[in-house]
Amino acid sequence: MENFIKKIDYEIKKDSNEVYHSKKEFISASGLKLIKQSPLHFIEHEQTETDAMFFGSAYHTFILENELFESEYFVFDETNILDILKGEGSQKPRGTNKYKEWYNEQMNEAAGKIMIELPMYNLLKSMRNRLMKHKYVKSLFSDGEAEMSVYCELEIFTGQKLKVKIRPDYMKQKKHIISDLKTCVSASTIDFPRHAADFDYHIQAALYHDIMSAVEGKGFGWFFFFIAQEKTKPFAFNIFESSPQFLGQGRYEYEALLQLYAYCQENNTWPGYQCFTENRFGVNELNLPPYFVREINWFNHKF
Repeated sequence: MENFIKKIDYEIKKDSNEVYHSKKEFISASGLKLIKQSPLHFIEHEQTETDAMFFGSAYHTFILENELFESEYFVFDETNILDILKGEGSQKPRGTNKYKEWYNEQMNEAAGKIMIELPMYNLLKSMRNRLMKHKYVKSLFSDGEAEMSVYCELEIFTGQKLKVKIRPDYMKQKKHIISDLKTCVSASTIDFPRHAADFDYHIQAALYHDIMSAVEGKGFGWFFFFIAQEKTKPFAFNIFESSPQFLGQGRYEYEALLQLYAYCQENNTWPGYQCFTENRFGVNELNLPPYFVREINWFNHKF
């Protein structure tokens, strides 16, 4: 990292997630992951919000910025009004004028906010309650700052200048700790490392680690933790600290990908998979996977 990043100019500010993502002139860890697919995947990428992304945003806000959650989200809860109408004998309570009046009042109150259903809200509460019972997790998410944007102009060892941005979930600058929340199907010590590899979390960890080390400018290393929590009962979680091996591989990859990004920018060319093919015609040799190469033995047994 010390040899790769020669100089850094930066700005750390509190802005919204929307503002952060709107700054397309800066490349992020997510952008580098797309470039790892191919530069073409990066330049042609169109972001669409999935259900998983919607839940992830609500989860992060609810855990890390609870006050902001209350101002930005509206929980649609029709439990009480339905109980009242059913108690009055209504067979189809949502079809009554009383329900429709109540519903319009709720929509007016929710204007400008992100609406979530009660089951999702209850799920968020259950996950937060489970998570915050753990003293060390609670300490990782206290006495620091959540969702701070860091915008940088890096001069790398080649003399090229690149605009890079990061947005740590939670940062404790005095302790040099970055913590990142992840939801997953399984947070076990067997399954989550596979998940982390599949989603290139090592690139994110190394980039964030090295950017903040360069910002600090005192030669101090940072600690990067992943807190992985399952979205189903019992909402178990695990704490993972990024190892030197994890960070080292991530560093190797982000450095190579930033150089590829710089080349693409300078030459205004955004190739597909062919840029990873040694053959100048873009032809790859097709081999069977090692696990598929096996003997076929057959026997003329008499049964």
